[in-house]
Amino acid sequence: MKKLIAVVTMLLAFSISANAQDKKAAVEAAAQKDVAALIEKVTIDQSLKQDMYTLMVMKHEQLAQAKTQADKNKVYAAMEQKIMSGMDKEQQKILSNNPALLKQLTH
Repeated sequence: MKKLIAVVTMLLAFSISANAQDKKAAVEAAAQKDVAALIEKVTIDQSLKQDMYTLMVMKHEQLAQAKTQADKNKVYAAMEQKIMSGMDKEQQKILSNNPALLKQLTH
């Protein structure tokens, strides 16, 4: 009986671990897609690219944890502020003139 419980516990632990890895891979893929869309329109250096990737990963993790629309709206507003604060005036202008891209990056 003890062996059966141990096997079931191990199986459950492995399935939870695999599920968490799948979610992490999906978040990272979505973040890479967002950064690629940004790079198509705005010229950024390598350090800003890495910062934007980290920010996009944060965004997708926070949106996954948001339970209500109000929580999501807070994430959208915070992400827009963070994205814009990382850009210079010319980059901000490009993003402001491209609302579809800005929405993709913040939502």
